[in-house]
Order: sequence, then C-alpha cells, then structure tokens
Amino acid sequence: MKKIRSISLSLSMLLLVSMFLPIFFVKPAVAQAPEPIKIGVFVPETAGLTSYAPWTKQGFELGMIYATTEMGYDNENKTEAGRPYEIIYYDTKGDVVEAATRATEAIENDDIDILVGGTSSAVAAAIAPIAEDYEKLYFITPGAASSLTAENFNPYIFRIARNNWHDAYAGVTYAMDYLGYTKFAFLAANYAFGYDGVSSMTSVIEEKGGVVLGSVYPGLFDADFTPSIDALKAIDAANDIEYLFIIWALDFSVLYGDLVDQNLASYMEISGACIDIKSMNEIQATFTPPATYVNSTGLCLYGYELPDNPVNDWMVAQHVARHIAPNADATHLPGVRPEVYTFEAPELFTASAFATAQFLVDVTNAVQDLDTDLMINYLEGGITINCPKGPTYLRPDDHQGLAEMYIAKAVNDTRPGSETENIIIAELVQTLNYSQVAPPVASVWNGEPYVPGGFAPPPTTTTGTTTPTGTASPPPGFDVLTVGVIAVVGVFLGFIVAAVIFRKR
Repeated sequence: MKKIRSISLSLSMLLLVSMFLPIFFVKPAVAQAPEPIKIGVFVPETAGLTSYAPWTKQGFELGMIYATTEMGYDNENKTEAGRPYEIIYYDTKGDVVEAATRATEAIENDDIDILVGGTSSAVAAAIAPIAEDYEKLYFITPGAASSLTAENFNPYIFRIARNNWHDAYAGVTYAMDYLGYTKFAFLAANYAFGYDGVSSMTSVIEEKGGVVLGSVYPGLFDADFTPSIDALKAIDAANDIEYLFIIWALDFSVLYGDLVDQNLASYMEISGACIDIKSMNEIQATFTPPATYVNSTGLCLYGYELPDNPVNDWMVAQHVARHIAPNADATHLPGVRPEVYTFEAPELFTASAFATAQFLVDVTNAVQDLDTDLMINYLEGGITINCPKGPTYLRPDDHQGLAEMYIAKAVNDTRPGSETENIIIAELVQTLNYSQVAPPVASVWNGEPYVPGGFAPPPTTTTGTTTPTGTASPPPGFDVLTVGVIAVVGVFLGFIVAAVIFRKR
C-alpha cells in the first residue's frame, strides 16, 4: 500500500513539475520603447514668408538641443525620463486655409501632441482655434500680431516671441523721446501684422502726446508702391508729416527701392530700423550712392551681437560651429553679394524659435503625461527662463512672453575675420528692459477677460491627498512577470512541503 501511495505521489509531483516548470523558461518581456512626443512645426516652405521659415527651423532645433542638455537636463532631444522629441514640419504655403488643413491633419492623422510656428500672423490666427478645438498647446512663433494674445486669445496659445506692442514701445520711444518727433504717418502691410502694428503704435504715440495723421496699407506682395507713396505725399501736403513708420515683412528691397526712387525722404523722415541682416543688405543693394542704409537707426528685435548673456553666446557659437547658413536657400537678388546669404550667424527669428523650444522642453519635463490642463496650469505659474534675449518671463494673464528689445544702428561690419565681415549688421545703441516694452494685458476668452488658473489640478480630499484613481502599482523594482513567477514558485513549494508531510504521515 505504501508503494502504491509512493508511486501515486511521485506521479502527482511529476504532473505539478510539468505544469509549472515552463514558466521559468519564458523569455522576459522586452521593454517597449517610450512613445515620442510629437511636435508639429508649421512654416511656409514653398510660398508666403518663405525667407523666415529656415530661421524658425534652425532656431527651434538648436533650442531643443540646448534645452535638453544645458538647462539642468542631460538627455539630448529627449525628456529626462527618456521620451524622445519627434519634430515634424508642415508647409503652410503662407495660406490660412492650407495652414488650417495641415494643422487638422497633423492632429488627426499624425497624433501631434504640441503645435509650434505660424510664421505669418494670419496663419497663426487660423491655427489657433484648431488648437483650442483639439485641446493642444500651440506655441506661436514668430507671428507678432498683438490680437493673438488679446481679443483673439484662447488658453491653448502661448507666445514666447514678441508682439506688435514691443515694437511700438521701442520704436515710438526712440522717435519721440530721442528724436523729438510728434506728427506721424504709417505705411503698413495689409494684413493682421500691419493693422495691429498701427493700432499699438498709435496708442503709444497718443499716450505720449503725439498725433497720427494717416496710414496707407499696400499689399505685402505688391510690386509697385507708387499709389501708397502718392497718398503719403498728399497727407504730408495737407498736414506736414514729420516721421513715417514702416511696418513690413518679407521683401523690403522693392518697397525701399520705390521710396528712394520717388524721393519720399525729402518730404518726411523715414523711420530707421535694424531689420534682419538679409533684408538690410538687400535694401542697400537697391540704393544708388550716395543713398545708403548704413547708419539707419531705430527699433530692433534681435541682432546676433546685441544680447549679452551666455545663452545667446551658446546659440551663436553653435550656429557657426554647425555651419548653419540661415539664408542658404534664399533667392539671390541682382547686386547682392553671395556672402549675404552664406554667413553662419543667427538671423532675426532664430532667437524666438530657440526660446520657444526652451519653454516647450520645460513644460514637457514638468508634466510627463502631457495632460494639457496641467501643462497650461504649469505655464501659468509665472515662469522665467534665461533665453537668447536674456531672462524671458511668460506672463500668466495672456500667455505672452516678455523679453528685452533694442535700439540699434545699421553698420558695415569691417572687422577682419568676423562672421559677417563687409556685411551690414545691427550695432547696439540701447537695450530696453522687458518691463519697458511689456504689452498691456488685453486677453479675452469667451467674451470675458481671461483669468489664469482655471486649469489647475483637481481638488484634494478632506484628508489633504488627491482622490486615488485606478489600481495600486506594484512596489518599485517589481513588475507583473516577477510577481507572477514568485506566486507560482510559492504554490509549487507549498505542494512539495505538503507532499513531504503527507508521506511522513
């Protein structure tokens, strides 16, 4: 009888072993690669403000490298937790319908997490409501129309780049406080950037006791500015314009060529400005000596030697070291020297795209699951980040970034060996602190002034802890397979112990 019981027990043990032994030979699960954070960058590649597209791309890509390696993180182009950033570019063609279509497709088909760009203010205005509809963060750069963070505001919009008010405070301050002019007119591009620029500058002029006598709005792609120039001469004949502000984008050469050809400067002072390096040199190429753009002085958004801080130093050095030629794909105009397009220093909108990347990396490290409400709440926390234009404060009230601006003079760079030798660049006259050029808060959402903080985390329970959701996680260092194997081993050992006890009995 004992023998039979012993054989029976042996068979039972063999059966148990055959049931549970395979678990020890199962290959461990291979860890899944973390899902990328998909960033859709919207720029005009084939039509529209195409000269500005490379500067956004170049600045943003450099900014991502800097932010993920030099801001307390050490994981290039990944979050500190290891999620890679994937940048996908979309061609808006400078068209509002095309931009809206691309933004919708990017979200629905490509699962884009965060939107960036919108070079033209009109394009940015077309993308903004789509970001709101799909509840996606949208970092506008470099679209500058002030309305985007004012009457057309929505909480999903963030703009680290400047807006028209920055230009207004810098430009008008120089014209009135330094030059002493009080009677003004405008020549502005016939779209949102131009309208908002005139509106903001008019407000500052009137606050300071000046007067605006009139404005003309030619089309951005016009080839003949004679009608606008004639209209300005008529206004001057009636009211004596002292100073003409120009609010323009893209190709300045045709506009300035007509201004010179029709001798508008003999009727009124034309505002000086340090635009981008490419534009200043293209304008110079249209002039017949002794006419020159050298010594033109006025507001300046950015010049690669104007800011004095380590972040800008890093960006400029990397731009040169990586042989990034910001205008390499630009169309050459007659009379413009090739070096105008082949230098490797950052251009006008490089810094704003760079700073945008810094804020994007900051928020996606702080809110790792990309919960949009929590990201909005985080960005409304009064953040300041050291950017190429110095400390940049993201104002919670309207999601507008505040950074310094400049008064600068156009000079020919005669320094031997300079990156821009024999090219016209901006030379610093004065730095304006961000508080001096901060736009007024005018953000409106759903018909009411926007109040930040409405996207705060969920309320806590009376015990002071957040209400738990889902199931508890295993202790650190234990995954599901480990727990399962331990359980099976425990059962198996239990059977052995029971068998031994049973046999002894």
